[in-house]
Amino acid sequence: MNHSIADGARRARVRACLCATACGLISIVASIPAAAEPVTTGPLSIIGSAVVRGPVTVEGPLKVGGNLEVRGPLTAERVAQLVPDDADRRAGDNNYYGPLTVRGPLIVHGDLEVRGPLVVKGPAGAVGKIDVEGPINERP
Repeated sequence: MNHSIADGARRARVRACLCATACGLISIVASIPAAAEPVTTGPLSIIGSAVVRGPVTVEGPLKVGGNLEVRGPLTAERVAQLVPDDADRRAGDNNYYGPLTVRGPLIVHGDLEVRGPLVVKGPAGAVGKIDVEGPINERP
């Protein structure tokens, strides 16, 4: 009798483990976006920090109140360090998936991380450090 009770308990633990694993996988798959979709917006002011998983094009100036990190090339009219009054820093987390195009100025009141190339059709500046993993191209 004890042998069958132990087997039943073992089977119940295995079923519970499989169920938990399946639920975990379903929640991971459900939280991943199916495909990155391009986002186009007018002038944009972001409260807090932002991470963009894809290329960014800004058709105007870029001001970052914190650090600017670009994992790719940076092309801008000029790249400069800003004084703290130009863009203040606030708390908040924002995530964007896919290419982001801003038709006008982009102001980020926190850190900006771009996981792809950044093209700014105007000046680009940050109050904090500017870290670019690719070339920096300044053009008039």
